[in-house]
Order: sequence, then C-alpha cells, then structure tokens
Amino acid sequence: MHPTPATRQRPRVTTVAGLAAAALVSAVIPAAAGLAFLISLAARRPLVAVAARRWPWLIGRPAARLPRRALTGLTAAWAIGLLAVAAVQGAGAITGGLAFTSPASFAARALIALAAEASLAAVTIVWLHRTPAPGPQARSANP
Repeated sequence: MHPTPATRQRPRVTTVAGLAAAALVSAVIPAAAGLAFLISLAARRPLVAVAARRWPWLIGRPAARLPRRALTGLTAAWAIGLLAVAAVQGAGAITGGLAFTSPASFAARALIALAAEASLAAVTIVWLHRTPAPGPQARSANP
C-alpha cells in the first residue's frame, strides 16, 4: 500500500478573486471618501452640512441653525479620520501581513475601519447635539 499524497486545499479562483476585489475596494473607499471630504472643504461646502440637512434627526434641530465652524471642523475630522483608516489598512496590508486573500486579514481590516468610522459617527452626533444653536444676538449681529 502506497500512502496517498496529501492534497493541498487551495481556495477556488473565484474565492481568491472575490476576496482580493473586496480588499482593494475596502482600502480604496475610505481614501476616496476622505478626499471627498477634503474637496468639500476646499469648495467651502462641508459634507457634514449636507448630511445634517439630509438627516435632521442626527442633530435634533434644523441644519440652518448649525454654526459653520462646527460643520467645517466635523468635515475636517471625517477627512482626517477616513484618510487615517486608509493609511492603517494600507500599512497593515504591506507591513503587518494582512494579506488581501486571507479571510481573517480581510475581517481584521474591516473591523479596524468599522471601529474608526463608528467612533467618527459617535463624535459627530455628540458634537452636533452639544453645539449650541446661535442665539438671537448672534443671528442679529450677522447680516
């Protein structure tokens, strides 16, 4: 009796291709979104203001009453946070051994991104709820 050689369990090509595509997208999307936030700052139309107008329940009051400084600061925080997530994911893929085709590595990168984005969302909601609305004196001082 000859021993049967152990077959190497290789993942299917479609599985590897799907994981590689998902890893690429998960690394590129935060960078693209961070750049969009930066571009909105350069265009003087902060994306957080757009979100506040679209979903007023996030802030608990009309978006028109939000201070521009708060909207600009939050947009900058989101830009920096999303670019940091992209940098961490890229660095992890290059130096940390977070391979594109490993489901565990993909899950680790996804959890890193999810934690950072959940933190940004929580900070945004808390900041918008705590930012005082401009009073009658502030509104009358601005023409």
